[in-house]
This record gives sequence, C-alpha cells and structure tokens, in this order.
Amino acid sequence: MDSNKEIVSRLKFIGRIQKGEKINTRHMYVQQDGFTTIISRTFINQDNRANCLSFIQDTISKAFELLSLYERSDRECDTMICVNIVKDIQNAKTGINNIKETYMIDIKFTCDLDTLLEFIDARLTGLLHKYPSLKKEQTEEKNIFSMKTDPDENNLI
Repeated sequence: MDSNKEIVSRLKFIGRIQKGEKINTRHMYVQQDGFTTIISRTFINQDNRANCLSFIQDTISKAFELLSLYERSDRECDTMICVNIVKDIQNAKTGINNIKETYMIDIKFTCDLDTLLEFIDARLTGLLHKYPSLKKEQTEEKNIFSMKTDPDENNLI
C-alpha cells in the first residue's frame, strides 16, 4: 500500500478506537481490555503502552507532514485531500481520548496523550488560520452531508 494512503488509513484507525480497546500495533487491530488481551500483549506480541504512544505520535506527525505536502498544491483534488486529512485528524482526537480513558490509571501515559492532543489543536488552529479555505471547504462538506428536513416545517435545517 502507498505510504501516504497507509498514513491516512492509520489515522482513520486511530479515530475508530473505542473506550476499553487496546491497539495491537504489530498487526493493526484492537483488542478488548481483559485477561486474554493482557496475556497476548505481554507474552505473545510484546505490545505495550510505549508502542501505542509511539504509533499514535508517528501517525499524527506523518499526517501533518502530508498536510504540508498537499497544502502547497493549487489542485482542487489536493485541497480535498487536505480537508479529508484534517477531518481524520479531528476524528483521531476522539480515538486518542478513548485510549486515555482506557489507560486513565497511568498518569504519565495520559499526560503524554494530553500533550499530543494540545499539539494537534495548536497545529490545526495554525493550519486553519493560515489556510481559511480548508475550514471553508470542511464547513461546506459538513453542510452538504448534514442537510436534513425539519418534519414540522418541511424546511432545510
């Protein structure tokens, strides 16, 4: 798989992680928290929170590198890719918050994730300030997909 597509795929993967799920970074799947997960992660796959954190940080970092690459382009398709990556980064924040919830007893790990979330917010704010068209594109896309009719008035909301 193309490395740019793999980065976006991993970003989407992070965004779909639910509370109580742990990432198997070697085989790219999630496991529910429990005894078998502990055995699998400790003895078989030797997966741990450090691997999880590294995987998430690396994916986010590479996603922002992709944004830098595509934002310089004047092509409309590249602008759309930027909009999608921004949306995926925002969704990844939800997954990261779910991971924080899963590991809430590990203060250092949750602080590392908080720092990453602050980094993401700062980078996104700077990016959307520098390129307001990305925000506009994202808003237009959201409006297109969220158009629903009001059953009482038969008007678009």
